[in-house]
Amino acid sequence: MSETGNKKTQQRDPEIIDGEATEVPSPEKDKTSGSKPKGPASGGGNKKNDKPPAGWPGKVALVLSIVALGGGAALAWQGWQWRAQYDAQIQDVGSRIDQSQDESSDRIDEALGNVKRQLDTISSQAEADKRNIDELQQRLTQSMQQVMSQQNTSRKDWLMAEVEYLLRLANQRVLMEQTPVGALTLLKSADQILRETDDVSIYEVRKALAADIAALEAVPRLDTEGAYLQLGALSAQIDNLRLIPVTEQRQLPDLLSDITPDGVSESWSQGLATSWNNAMGKLEQLVVIQHRDEPVEPLLSPENHFFLQQNLHLMLEQAQLALLQRKQNAYDSALTKAENWIDTYFEPQDATTNALLRGIAELKQLEVAPELPDISGSLNALKAYLEQMIKLKQEGAA
Repeated sequence: MSETGNKKTQQRDPEIIDGEATEVPSPEKDKTSGSKPKGPASGGGNKKNDKPPAGWPGKVALVLSIVALGGGAALAWQGWQWRAQYDAQIQDVGSRIDQSQDESSDRIDEALGNVKRQLDTISSQAEADKRNIDELQQRLTQSMQQVMSQQNTSRKDWLMAEVEYLLRLANQRVLMEQTPVGALTLLKSADQILRETDDVSIYEVRKALAADIAALEAVPRLDTEGAYLQLGALSAQIDNLRLIPVTEQRQLPDLLSDITPDGVSESWSQGLATSWNNAMGKLEQLVVIQHRDEPVEPLLSPENHFFLQQNLHLMLEQAQLALLQRKQNAYDSALTKAENWIDTYFEPQDATTNALLRGIAELKQLEVAPELPDISGSLNALKAYLEQMIKLKQEGAA
């Protein structure tokens, strides 16, 4: 039916020939109208002038086609522009995505590197902490063992430890401080503790301890404090010493006047001999011959009383220091020098001078650094006893 409809439509459409529309004759019209020829219509007007021009529809169609073609071209151009912009945007977005991916990849790599370094640091720190924990665990184990061993320690073990401490301290007093009295007190205290234990097995220790006590008791006792105070008292008496008075020197003319012979009746030769002998005697009084076999110490002027006193004070202070330090040579040297100065520059008949000289002579007899015995025998005997006791305990525990 569509084909027949199209045919009818095609039959009805006017043909355009040379720009003019002509109507194709329809067979139906021919049938309805019959064979009557077309003639001029009745009426008073011209029907051909009332119709539009035959070329107008074609022109309209052409214009519409051109407009449609322009619109399509414009739309196509606009679509192409949109497509170009869209492609540019897509390309820009793609490049941004690629750049973002690169930056993200760099940041991820950097973050991974930081995380890896942090993990390495944490791992090394964990290893160090583990070593510290192991060390602390070992120390804790040792401390626990010591606590357990101390719990098993008897009263006798504590007493032996105290005795060992006292013996070590006594040896230190003898070797370092040179104080036999203090060392003797410590040894006697250790012997008292051993006696209270009432143990026969410590016989050898007490025997060695008794020998050390006897050796220290044989050392001469020195009253260090008393000697120090006595030196201080002598130093205080120095300011009361009196210098030797300076005798007037005889002038040379007076000495020469004694050379003249007493008698004029003697012969010339006898007078000459007598005068010669007198002159030689006077010259011997004027000239003093000093022997240089020993080193000569510079002497201070006797007139300078203050410096003499200060030097004597210094000598006695040196003797006090040597007494405290147990230095025998320095002690003797200081007292001998002070004794010589007092005997040389001060009045020998004065009571203060004699008292000082007697006090110095008495102090010179002191032995400030006596030879001390070796008291390590008791300590060695105690160590041997303790080692034997430890060995017996280990064998009993096994």
